[in-house]
Amino acid sequence: MIKRTYGAHPLMIANIVKPFLFVLILPVIKGLLQYLITGRVTGLLSLEIPAVIIIMFLSFLKFRSFRVSIDGEKMVINKGFLFKSVAVIKKERLSCVSSSKNIFDLIFSSVTYKVNTEAGAAGKTDFFFKLRKSDAKEMSRFLYGEENRVAVRFNIFKSAVFAAATSSAITGLIVGVPIINNAGKILGVALSKSLFDEINHASARFDAYFPPIVNVITITLIVGYFLSFVISFIKMLGFRLHIGPDKTEVEYGVISRHRTLFKKSAVNDVCIEATPIMRLFGMFSMRAAVGGYGDKKGEKAIIVPAARHGKIKNQFREYFPFLYPDIKPIKAQRSKRNLMRFLLSARIAAAADIAATVTLSLIFPAVMRFLIFSGVAVMAGIVYYGNLCFRSYKLGRLCISDKIFASGFKGFTVRELYCEKSRVGEIIITETPADRLYGTCKAEIVVRSESADKIKVRNIDLQKTLSQIEKTFGTEE
Repeated sequence: MIKRTYGAHPLMIANIVKPFLFVLILPVIKGLLQYLITGRVTGLLSLEIPAVIIIMFLSFLKFRSFRVSIDGEKMVINKGFLFKSVAVIKKERLSCVSSSKNIFDLIFSSVTYKVNTEAGAAGKTDFFFKLRKSDAKEMSRFLYGEENRVAVRFNIFKSAVFAAATSSAITGLIVGVPIINNAGKILGVALSKSLFDEINHASARFDAYFPPIVNVITITLIVGYFLSFVISFIKMLGFRLHIGPDKTEVEYGVISRHRTLFKKSAVNDVCIEATPIMRLFGMFSMRAAVGGYGDKKGEKAIIVPAARHGKIKNQFREYFPFLYPDIKPIKAQRSKRNLMRFLLSARIAAAADIAATVTLSLIFPAVMRFLIFSGVAVMAGIVYYGNLCFRSYKLGRLCISDKIFASGFKGFTVRELYCEKSRVGEIIITETPADRLYGTCKAEIVVRSESADKIKVRNIDLQKTLSQIEKTFGTEE
């Protein structure tokens, strides 16, 4: 195979300089603007300008020294000009390679390229650089070949359901508040104060029904959730899945386009899951935990954003047939007594909520309306939790063989987990006094991966579980 060497795109200089942007470069720009207006140069500016020149020069040298080569069955990355480093990675050790293009990349015909292995730090890209568009295409072709992959498209409704299910009011506020404050400073208007005044005005309309503080908090969270939803929805537009025999490619985004290609052999586990919002629409999503994937700890590759349970199970069998369980799973015994065991924690929580609400209302009658509202809100969460417990009673499953399968829930998310036995980090068997009385146990599967996916299956037969563990892993009681 002919050795191919690629240099970085000049736009990579901007990425190198980025950590110094707010410390040095922006103050210099501000100082220059002041000079144009007032005709005066501050002493601080005279020190910052040489520092910026030095940083830009060193960034240019770092950019010029970067080289990435494809030599036979290995990738070689050279970087640094004073302290040089060389990384040699075998192609078979690459877990995933991703490319993305933002507005600047589209203008300057560049591609942001990320290379990950399973050996890198969790939640951090192993190698990050910018290439010319033609070089990025050629390098991907040398790395992964021209494998034919079937393209699967997903409509806007499914993208919207997934965006709604993965959005967070807190995330929206974290992202939105700085944007609103900075926009207000640029426009010379106190946007954040105006928005808060509008929230107070809107909450006043509902004072007859809910306590004022509840109205303000609720509307604030709704605004934050809406901002998060819009960001997630735009990011998910144009989602496509390219499925091949050995590799999978995920593509999404409109303003900023992302493409990630990973080997199926790098998949640690696959989860079919549904958040409360997805359950409202009767939808499930399918995600894969891939070694080294993403820039955030525990980030997963989206395989199917949203689909009905039956359809998503068929898609799982088609895309990952090597993970489908090969023996009959263990499930909880069907009886009224066992159902009451599954619902025990929800029943205790409901009784405690009622008792606490009544007691506190009698002690603090001045805030009775708020306490009753809080009690009702908590009860709604308990009812949903009880529904999850009932579903776990009906559909909870555990299969321990060469293919591991577990069905239950984690937090408020319904989850089905699939992985190979070599990916299992721990199987934790727990016995409560009731379990010892009825010969049952609770089994928790923990996957050996960055995301550390786990799931617990409750009240299943102890002897059957131990027997499957012994047959699969050769352990002894």
